[in-house]
Amino acid sequence: MDKTLRRAGFTEHDFNTGEVTLNYVAGPRCTTGPPLVFIHGQTVTWEEYTFIMPLLSSDFTVYAVTQRGHGKSTFTPGQYTFNALGNDMTAFLREVVREPAIVVGNSSGGVLTCWLAANAKEHVKAIVLEDPPLFRCDYPNIMSTSVYDVWLALSKSSEPDGGGFAAFFREFLIPTITKTEDRVMSSEKPPPKFLLHLVSRLIKLQQKRHPGKPVDFHFMPSTRRIMIRGMSQFDGNFSRAFVDGTMGKDFDHAETLARIDVPVLFLHARYFLMKDERLMGALTDEDVERVKGLVKGPWKYVKMDCAHAIAIDAPEEEAREIRAWVGEQSLIDAKTEG
Repeated sequence: MDKTLRRAGFTEHDFNTGEVTLNYVAGPRCTTGPPLVFIHGQTVTWEEYTFIMPLLSSDFTVYAVTQRGHGKSTFTPGQYTFNALGNDMTAFLREVVREPAIVVGNSSGGVLTCWLAANAKEHVKAIVLEDPPLFRCDYPNIMSTSVYDVWLALSKSSEPDGGGFAAFFREFLIPTITKTEDRVMSSEKPPPKFLLHLVSRLIKLQQKRHPGKPVDFHFMPSTRRIMIRGMSQFDGNFSRAFVDGTMGKDFDHAETLARIDVPVLFLHARYFLMKDERLMGALTDEDVERVKGLVKGPWKYVKMDCAHAIAIDAPEEEAREIRAWVGEQSLIDAKTEG
């Protein structure tokens, strides 16, 4: 765990749902605000929230959970669906958090956050959606996005002869991040190609010497270390569930959104359309309007000039937005009660 988190009083734990074990961190108990629960995006872990958690721990009791198929949590190949993930998180909210919480989710974690707001209402006070690919990650719509190529490559890397993370990094990630600097997936300038190839060899060597352990290079910036550690502890079958459509089994985005009546803070990161008309990013302005038209709870939209993993790219700005929004929502509640 990052030393800043330790100094702030965060501790790491495991929670057994009865089906899987979820790794998570929790901050010190705070009595001034409701619990705040973070759910990461695909390929990373609770570490996605390393930078923002200390910024909010004086206002909320903060939790960040690693979903099944990631990090130290249980891998369940062939059993990755939003319904299964939702049941995991419902158990966590009920048995660990134990009171209605503000749930914050990035990317597919944001879609899962919507599932919770619709299906676990008694445990959810409000939600913050960090660039969730609503409608866009549903099959076959996912094929209209450039991220489809990433999930396809990750799913192939999980096959018996797929080469794992080392092969994914060498054969897919290096050509992709050196081909264009789109500032959608990351605001950082990509390293030189020769350095990436060196890192690729180091990844292969470290995984050979320490199988099953996360790949971690201390010479890297902390943001890149978080991404590398996450991807090296990721079950590519989780991506396969998006590519073949099983992730969305018995789960409809529009029907789910129409049952959300809690307050919603929607944080929308950068996006653009590529030359082949595929979307680089999570969702367009038109997609956001569709989401807004379906949810029934109070709505606030914020356009963020940052990359997709908002809590990594703009933690201070996100913390300010969450704190201000919670304050505004408290005033609305007070007026309603009066």
